[in-house]
Amino acid sequence: MNDPFALDLTINLLLLGFGGAMFAGSLFAYFGRNFREEEFYAPRTLFLGTIGLFITLWTIASIVNN
Repeated sequence: MNDPFALDLTINLLLLGFGGAMFAGSLFAYFGRNFREEEFYAPRTLFLGTIGLFITLWTIASIVNN
């Protein structure tokens, strides 16, 4: 089936941007944290970074498959 407006590609690229931003933001938050007495949520940051990496890899595989 033809997709005249390239909506499949558009959704995949939006997910790629979202997942990449989620992964990069979590990565920068984890490695750029300051070691003062402020509370840092390392488990949450690592969990969200893992989710972002999963979304990114899944989207790349989806784009390559099509």
